[in-house]
Parts: sequence; C-alpha cells; structure tokens
Amino acid sequence: MTDRNQDRDRIFSRLTGLHSRDPRAFEEERRRLIRETIDNFPEEYRARANGLQMKIDASLMKYQDPVARMNRMVEIFWEHFQQFHEVLHDPENFLKKREDEKQKNGKVLNFSKK
Repeated sequence: MTDRNQDRDRIFSRLTGLHSRDPRAFEEERRRLIRETIDNFPEEYRARANGLQMKIDASLMKYQDPVARMNRMVEIFWEHFQQFHEVLHDPENFLKKREDEKQKNGKVLNFSKK
C-alpha cells in the first residue's frame, strides 16, 4: 500500500471515530481538510473550487441527518457526472444549452436610496 493510501485510510479512520464522538469537532476538521485541499490546487483552479465548495455547502446546509446529507452528496455527484458525460459525448449541444441559459433575462431590482 502506498503512503498516500495509508494517509487516506488513517484520515478516514480518524474522521469516522471523530464523527461519532464529537460531531462539532468532525465538522471543523472536515472544513479544515477541504480548505487545505483547495489551497493545494494550482492557483488558476482555486477560485472555481472555492465556488463549487460554497455551492455544495449551501446545498447540504439544510440536512442535519447524516444519511440524508450523504444522499444529497450522492445526488450532487451524479448531477455533475451527468454534465461531464454530456460534455464528453455532445460538447456542442452542452455549450448551446449553457449559452441558452445565460441568455434568459433576469429581473433587475432597483435598490435606490431615498
């Protein structure tokens, strides 16, 4: 087994125990590991990774039950996998759909000071 796999197994075992003993400490450690991982990305990908992580966190915020949270994570994974599949097998159609979504007009709200 490689050092990387041993590290991964060690971290997983530690987090599993931590989650059952102290969910708050688990959450802090989870966030630290994610932040550390993103910080190690090449700089040109960090902003995108931070944005995706914020989106994932927002999507998972309403789930307190670990099983429901895990199920939502699996859904997010498959949604992104489906997009990846579309890009690989029909990039022109994917780009066209994406461009069409961008062109939808939004309503601009005026927040002028009075």
